Amino acid sequence: MQNEGNQFSIEQAEAFTAVFQQGAARLKEYDQEFTDRYIRNLSVFSQVMPHIYEELKGYQPKKRFIYLEECGELNLYREDIGVPLFSQTPRLQAREKIAHALEFPTKTLLNLERSTNNESRHVFYSNKMLDEIAVQSKGLEEQKGWPEFVGSAIVFGIEFGYQLELLLDHRDIKHLYLYESDLDFFHYSLFTIEWENILETFNRDGRTVHFFLGVQPEEFTDNYLLQLQENGYFLAPETYLYMSYNSPENDKAFEYFKKHYVRQVMGWGFFDDALIGVAQGLRSLPKTKVAHFQGREALPKWVTEIPVFILGNGPSLDQGIELIKEVRDQVLLICCGSTINTLSKLGITPDIHVDIERMKITADKFSFLAKEYLDKIWGLTVDVMHPEFFDYFKRSGMGMKPGEAITSLILMQARAQGDETTYVQLNYCNPIVANLALSYVHLFGFNNVYYMGVDNGFKDKDSHHSVHSGYYKDGKESGFQSFQDARLVEREGNFGGSIYATGMMDTSRVQLESLTRELNKRRNFVSFNLSDGAKIEGVTPLKAEDVLIMDPKIDHAKVIDLLEKAFFTEPPAAVVNQTPDDLISIEDFRKISQSLQQGWDDSIKTREDVCNLLWSHHRKIFFLRASVHRHIYDLLIGSFTYSSFSIVQFLFTHKDESETVARASHLFDIWCEFLEEMPSMVQRASDFVDQGNDHLITFYNG
Repeated sequence: MQNEGNQFSIEQAEAFTAVFQQGAARLKEYDQEFTDRYIRNLSVFSQVMPHIYEELKGYQPKKRFIYLEECGELNLYREDIGVPLFSQTPRLQAREKIAHALEFPTKTLLNLERSTNNESRHVFYSNKMLDEIAVQSKGLEEQKGWPEFVGSAIVFGIEFGYQLELLLDHRDIKHLYLYESDLDFFHYSLFTIEWENILETFNRDGRTVHFFLGVQPEEFTDNYLLQLQENGYFLAPETYLYMSYNSPENDKAFEYFKKHYVRQVMGWGFFDDALIGVAQGLRSLPKTKVAHFQGREALPKWVTEIPVFILGNGPSLDQGIELIKEVRDQVLLICCGSTINTLSKLGITPDIHVDIERMKITADKFSFLAKEYLDKIWGLTVDVMHPEFFDYFKRSGMGMKPGEAITSLILMQARAQGDETTYVQLNYCNPIVANLALSYVHLFGFNNVYYMGVDNGFKDKDSHHSVHSGYYKDGKESGFQSFQDARLVEREGNFGGSIYATGMMDTSRVQLESLTRELNKRRNFVSFNLSDGAKIEGVTPLKAEDVLIMDPKIDHAKVIDLLEKAFFTEPPAAVVNQTPDDLISIEDFRKISQSLQQGWDDSIKTREDVCNLLWSHHRKIFFLRASVHRHIYDLLIGSFTYSSFSIVQFLFTHKDESETVARASHLFDIWCEFLEEMPSMVQRASDFVDQGNDHLITFYNG
C-alpha cells in the first residue's frame, strides 16, 4: 500500500479517499454507540483515576482522520506516515501480534552468580540458594512462552487498546505498566475498548496498573523506577515486555529502558553491608563534620564559577597530566579513590579527595602517603565509611548516603530530638567514586566541570588504569587487580570507537548521565569529558589539547574554608549521645524478621500465590519507610530483594507450575534461615566494623 518514502501514488490516494469516505459515513451511523462508550470510560476514570480524567476531559486530538472499518472497528489514517494505523481488520491484526508475542516473549534478564572470597552471611545464604536452585531444577522443562500468570509486564504503546484488551484476555498480570507517548491514541482508546473491565481487574488487592501518558521516552524509565520502588524491585528482572507498535517515541523509550536496565538491578545492597554501614557510621560520626544545606546564598557566587576537575584513575589520566599541572592554580581538583596515590607520585596535590567504598581497604591506601601531603587535602565521603578514613585527614566531612540504614538512623533520631538541620543525602553517589564526586559538585553548586581519567572502561585489558597507579609496577600489573577474566560490555567511546566496561563501570556511567540530566537544567552549567573512555551522554567531549582556561588564579585554602563553612556542620548530638542498642530497636527488628518467615503453607499452589506472598512481605518492609523504624527497612530490603528475585526467577524458568511451586518452597526455607539468624547479628551491630585484610598492603604499588 506504500511507495518508497511512505508516499501515496495518485491512484492509491484516490482509492483510500473512497475507503475513508465510506468509513466516515459508517462511523457517523454508529456515532452514538462510540460516544456512549467514551462517556462510560471517562466516568470510570473520573472515579478510579481522576488525574487521568482531568488530563483527558475535553481533549482535542490532532489526528482527526478517524473512520470505521467494514468489520465495525475504528481505524485512523496517519498523515505523518501516509498509511492507516491498522489493517482493515484491526482486532484480527492485534490477535495475530499477541499470539506471536505470547509464543516468543521478550523479557528482562538477570543472572545471579556465586560469590567467592566473601564471608558475609548474605553471600553464604545466596550461594546456598543457588546450590538449591541447581538441585531443584533437575528434571523440569523450560518455560518458553508467556506463562498464564506473570508478575510484571510493560506495554510500550497502548494505541487504540485492541492489543492490550486481547493481552489481558489471555494472561493474568500482577503489575502492569502502560507507556503511551501519543495522547491522541489513548484518547481514541476511550471509544474502542471497555476500560472499566481493565481497571476493575487491577483494582483487586495486590494488582496494580500504572499509566505513563504523554511523557518523553527518556522520562518513562525514571518514572517507572519510582513506581518500581513501591511495587518491589524483586520482580523487575522477570518483567515481560511488549511493543504494540513501532514509532520513534516507542522505539526510543524501549532502547532507553534497555540501556538503563542496570538501574533496576543495581544498588539493592544487602544485610551485612547495611550493618557494617551502621557500625562504621556510628563510630565515624564523632570524628568529622556532616553535610547540610543552608541555601545557595550561603556561598559567594564567584566560587560556583571556578573550573572543577574530577580526576579518575583511568588510563587516559596519563594524557592529561601536563594540562593539570598547567592549570593547577586556576582550578579546583577533586580526586577520586585510588587516584590520590597516582597524583602523589606525580607531585600533584588535589584540593578534595572523595571515597565511597566502605571497606577498610579504602583507608589502607593512605598508609602509603605522607602525613604532610594528606594534611593539605580535604577528605570527603559518606556516612558508611570506615572510621579509619577520618584518621588520615586533618579536615574531613561526610554526607548521607541514600538508602542506607545509618542514614535513616541519623535522620530519624535527629528529627525525633527536634533537630531541624537539613542534613544532605547525596543522590546518585553510587556505585563508585566519580559518582560521589559529581554528587558533591551538585551540592556545592559548581557550574564548570571537567572529567579527566573518568574512563568508565578501557580499550585494552592490559591498560585499565593509569600507568602511574598502584595497579602497576615496573610496567606490569602489580597483582592487586586484573581484568583479564572480567565479563565486559562494549560501549561507545567518548572520541569515537569502542571501549569495554565491567558492569560496575557501566553502571557508574549510567548514574553520571542521570545526575548530569539534572545538572544540565541549571542555566549556567557546562561539563566536558576530556577522558578517552566511555561517552557520557549530556557531557561535551573535549580533547585535553583544546582546553582553554582563562580564569584567574584562586586561593584554594580560602575556597575550601568557604565550602566547609557553607555546607558542613557538627554531627547531631541526638545520635552521638545514644548507644547503638537504643538506636537500632533490636526487639522490633526481631518481631519483623519473624513475621517475614510466615505464610508459605499448603495454600501456596500457584505462581500467583507465591508472588502475592512475596509482595505482601515486601509491603510489610516498605511501610517501615514512613515509620521510626525506617532503618529496619534499609537493613532488610536488599537481602529480601535478592532472595525474592531468586525465588521468582526459579518460578518463571520452568513450565510445570505446580511442581515448580512445590520445589520453590525449599528456596523460601533458606531465606527463612537467614531471617532467623539476623536478630543475633543486629544485637552485635557495633562489632560489624570491617577488619580488612592485607591484600592492598601486599600488592598495591602505592
